[in-house]
Amino acid sequence: MSRYKLKCEILSPLHIGSGESIDAMDYVINGGKLYGISFERFAVSLKDVKRTAFEELIDKGNLVEIRNYVALNFNPEKDALYAVDVSPQVEALYKTKLDDIRHQLLISPFIRTEGGTVSFVPGSSLKGALRTAVISEVAKKSGLKSPRDAREEYQFEAQVLRSRDPKDDPFRGLKIRDKALQPEETVVREVKNVSKKRGASQIPMICEVAHSTLTGRSVVFETEISLDDDLFNTGFLSRRFSMDDMIKACFSFYRNKMEMEHHKFYVGGPSEKISEKLLSTSLANDSFLLRLGRFSGVESVTLDNYRNPKPPGNKTVWGTSRNLAEGIYPMGWMKVAVSSTLG
Repeated sequence: MSRYKLKCEILSPLHIGSGESIDAMDYVINGGKLYGISFERFAVSLKDVKRTAFEELIDKGNLVEIRNYVALNFNPEKDALYAVDVSPQVEALYKTKLDDIRHQLLISPFIRTEGGTVSFVPGSSLKGALRTAVISEVAKKSGLKSPRDAREEYQFEAQVLRSRDPKDDPFRGLKIRDKALQPEETVVREVKNVSKKRGASQIPMICEVAHSTLTGRSVVFETEISLDDDLFNTGFLSRRFSMDDMIKACFSFYRNKMEMEHHKFYVGGPSEKISEKLLSTSLANDSFLLRLGRFSGVESVTLDNYRNPKPPGNKTVWGTSRNLAEGIYPMGWMKVAVSSTLG
């Protein structure tokens, strides 16, 4: 194995979700914190009289009364699965809408370990972002025709990689370790869809995101990437990409996207200065930008020269808006620096 250390700095709010949402029956917000609830712990911790009252509320099925009862009687030290920061805007929304049965107060949490207690950045997300950049750069030199339909799109990536089936995909030889985040490294924020023409959506999404350099609390972590030299040397995999190949591909691909987004969406708007801070990120020869997670923007997850997303409904254009934390912060940017080979 060739092993390299990756030093990752989260530049802007990052959300990598589990695909599921939690509602106000799954958490309590109080004092600037969101506490994930274990109902089993909550019920066990109640003394007899309160437990009986709680069971009666459950039998009645009045969700508003249940939500309020849990919020009033919840003990963070005994009942919480985890605790994360929450923005003042989200806490205010929670307190305002807790009595409104029409409002589920849905939140998209960060992906967590199986026990639901520890959020983490999956190595597969980092690998996927690397893969997109590498394939895009190789595809531009391939001379292949753009795929015409879903069937050809499915086959196109394999053609670029000269892969016959998933078994000889060159990225089989690459692994990146997951990295756990500390409890204080995430926060629940509003995410708003913003376009230059329409402005910000009045109905925000609520997501748990990583703190970031842009928002004033840096999150820097280290993980490891491994290249399976033995597997590559067999010649079984269709191609071989070196660490240097991947650094160059990411440097070219993602920097271009950051500049495009700045000029297309942010110049002349409230995010202009924030975007300029991203653009001023210094990159050495061994470092590059990545974009990952939800809200990365279609340009960052599709291939240059072959970009052909199909918007839902009757839309004829794509990429006309951005999803921004608090309506101003671009999402998902990370700086990665590669160290020398590890022993």
